[in-house]
Amino acid sequence: MSANTVRKYVTDLEERGLIVTESTSITTRDGHKRNGTLRYTILPIQNASDLYNQRQLRRLEATVERMRVRKKLEGNEERPA
Repeated sequence: MSANTVRKYVTDLEERGLIVTESTSITTRDGHKRNGTLRYTILPIQNASDLYNQRQLRRLEATVERMRVRKKLEGNEERPA
């Protein structure tokens, strides 16, 4: 896989709440600090499930609000000014 493909899938896993990545650093023998690798931590599946449910609830609330506003606007259009 290319680096971009891996980056895309790692980002997707992070957004879904399945993993967390953490940058590491190393110190070379001559004392210079350099970037290390990414440390991957797999999170409990319950975290991902809770995050998914919260997002679904927010989407539902937004849909209900849009429907409420649309209904209110349609009611105003029927009344003569």
